[in-house]
Amino acid sequence: MLEGQRILVTGATGQVARPLAEQLNEKNEVWAAARFSDPNARAELEAAGIKAAPFSLGDEDLSSLPDVDYVFHCGVNQNPKTTDQGISQNAEGTGFLMHRYRDVRGFLHMSSSGVYRVPASSPELVSEDHEIGGYSVYAPHYAMSKLATEAVVRFQARALGIPTIITRLDVAYGAHGHGGVPMVVYEFMKHGMAYTRAESGDSYCTPIHEDDIAEQVQNLILKAEVPAPVVNLGGDEVVTVEEIIAYVEELTGLSMKIETAPDASWGMKALDNTKRKVLAGPCRVSWKDGVRSSLAKRHPDAIIG
Repeated sequence: MLEGQRILVTGATGQVARPLAEQLNEKNEVWAAARFSDPNARAELEAAGIKAAPFSLGDEDLSSLPDVDYVFHCGVNQNPKTTDQGISQNAEGTGFLMHRYRDVRGFLHMSSSGVYRVPASSPELVSEDHEIGGYSVYAPHYAMSKLATEAVVRFQARALGIPTIITRLDVAYGAHGHGGVPMVVYEFMKHGMAYTRAESGDSYCTPIHEDDIAEQVQNLILKAEVPAPVVNLGGDEVVTVEEIIAYVEELTGLSMKIETAPDASWGMKALDNTKRKVLAGPCRVSWKDGVRSSLAKRHPDAIIG
């Protein structure tokens, strides 16, 4: 685990990066880089002793950002409106960020399992050398932009000699942000919204709790190299969305409306995390413990027993 370092975390008001910034801040000097469109989020981070560093993806002049030892780049436009916006902000913006931090000891780029081309509802474990070229129905320009960003990151790591690692994140969940799939499932139930199950079967994934993400990436950034290795970042258990729904129903006493269609509500993937476990060790939070604790933090009255 990192200690006594100067660290920049981009996207630090978001679901994944905020708990990372908070955990890093326990033993390091941390700057949260974000747009800070929510002034309350900035105030909360600063109250915790984390320094604010205003930052927008795509900016060319980043000279105002602090000098640091490590960069965790989690900032992203998750729903670019056009192909050009996705490339200019996510891909080119990351290139400018790496140019600014060409002297760091380690740079971690948070990518997405959305870059993989995988059949819907497949239980197949997807390794890092699987075919890429994914597509997200809910955000048509997102997966493309993340794949383009990976290319920029790989190039900058080699061209500038930056020790770098790329992590392809699967289903992240926890108490922060929108909470990920388990918390969205609860909101669906509470408001009587239906989940769509694919005609081909259940939707498999490898969910990973925010606490495990924060620990895993600290270990992984110490494995940053040139050229940049690519590592899957999912949990150690393969779970279906349908299992998550059933468990949330058990915890809350609510029920989910389920419809069936050619495609499920979310396009899921189950990642092969063998390489991640070799580099960073096992996860600590089981999916059921993680879902229960996250739900209890976000909605204390939701759990019936």
